[in-house]
Amino acid sequence: MKRYTKPIHLPQAMAHRSADSSLALINVVFLLLVFLLVAGTLKPTLPEDFAWAETSSGSGTGSIQGSLVLARTGEVWFEGERLDTAQLETFLADVSEKTDKLAVQVDKRAKMEAVAALADTLRANGITHLTLVTVEADRR
Repeated sequence: MKRYTKPIHLPQAMAHRSADSSLALINVVFLLLVFLLVAGTLKPTLPEDFAWAETSSGSGTGSIQGSLVLARTGEVWFEGERLDTAQLETFLADVSEKTDKLAVQVDKRAKMEAVAALADTLRANGITHLTLVTVEADRR
């Protein structure tokens, strides 16, 4: 009886690739970028020398999202842009169609006349619930 033999070719085992550490670094950088993008959109920019008005008590239920900013000079800002009278009227017309509530971040050096004038403008444009956003004063 004759035997036939055939050579068997076994592939050589490749050396195991070490884990690439740059992939983990890319993931960390990507997550940091996403965090910074989200964090940057949460807080609208304020005028240059804005100083928060302080309060000693309050419910702490205000939100600064979509709020106006009343600067020291009596100027009204929204999302980092100064609004003139016409822009403010347009903004209030849009907001009053959706809701009757609005928050205003007030500079502590703003005059009471400016706060009252803004409140009158808001009331005339259909905003009936006004929230003044302040920070809690240090208790010493």
